[in-house]
Amino acid sequence: MYKKIISLAPSNTEILYELKADDRLVAVTRYCDFPEEARKKPRIGGWLDINDELIKSYKPDLLLTSTFVQNKITKKYKKNKMNIVALMPTTLQGVFNSIIKIGKLIGKENEAMKLVNLMKNEMNKIQNKIKSSKNKSKVYVEEWHKPPTVSGNWVPTLVKIAGGDYSLIKAGVHSKEVTTKQIQNYDPEVIIISICGMKDKVPKEWITKRNGWENLSAVKNDKVYVFDDSWLNRPGPRLVIGLENLARVIHPECF
Repeated sequence: MYKKIISLAPSNTEILYELKADDRLVAVTRYCDFPEEARKKPRIGGWLDINDELIKSYKPDLLLTSTFVQNKITKKYKKNKMNIVALMPTTLQGVFNSIIKIGKLIGKENEAMKLVNLMKNEMNKIQNKIKSSKNKSKVYVEEWHKPPTVSGNWVPTLVKIAGGDYSLIKAGVHSKEVTTKQIQNYDPEVIIISICGMKDKVPKEWITKRNGWENLSAVKNDKVYVFDDSWLNRPGPRLVIGLENLARVIHPECF
C-alpha cells in the first residue's frame, strides 16, 4: 500500500481527494488548487520546473504524472529507479480508465468504480435534460490564444453529449492551432473561452476584438462565454461541471 504519494498534476490531485486518499498525499504542484485543502499541501514546483531535491526529501513511494508534457520527467524519474506512473488520457473513456487505474494503485478500486459510475450517471442526466432540443449549435472551445487553439482530447465528446456540433477537431486528438480562415468557414454559433491556467479571468475581448473574428455568429449574437478552464482542461471528476455548463450555454432553454 502506497503511503507517500506525490501528485505532479492537478487532475491526479483532485482524483486522490475524491477517493479519500489525500492523507497519503505528501506534496503537490503549485497548480493543484482544488479542492481548497489541496492548496495547503507542500509544493514541489509546477508542470516542468520540479524541485528534484524536494521530491527526494519526501521519500515518496508513488509519483503520479499526467499528459505528454511531462514525458521527460517520467523518463528521468524512472531512470532514477523511482516508482512513477504516467496517466495520459486523451478521451473521455481514457479519463474514466485513469481514475480506475489510480484506484487500483492505491487499493481503492471500488471507490474509483463508484466515482466513475457517479460521473456517468450525472452526464446521462444532463444529456436527458437536453433531449427534447432540436437545436445543434456549432461550438468552438478555445484552449489557448497565441495562436488560437481548438480544444481536443475529451472536449469534442463533451460538446457532443451537451448537444453541440464540434467538427473542427476529433475526440482523442491533441488540441491544435486553427486559422482565422478555418474559423470563418466554420462560423461557430457558441464560443467557449477555456484558456489553460487562466481560470475564468480571460477578457471576452480576446475573442470579440480579434481581427477577422468580429463577424462570427457567436460574436454578433453575444454568445461568447468564459469558463473556468479547470472544468474542461483537467481530466478528472469536475468534467461533469464542464459538461453541465456547456449544455447550459448551448441549450439555455432546457435549464
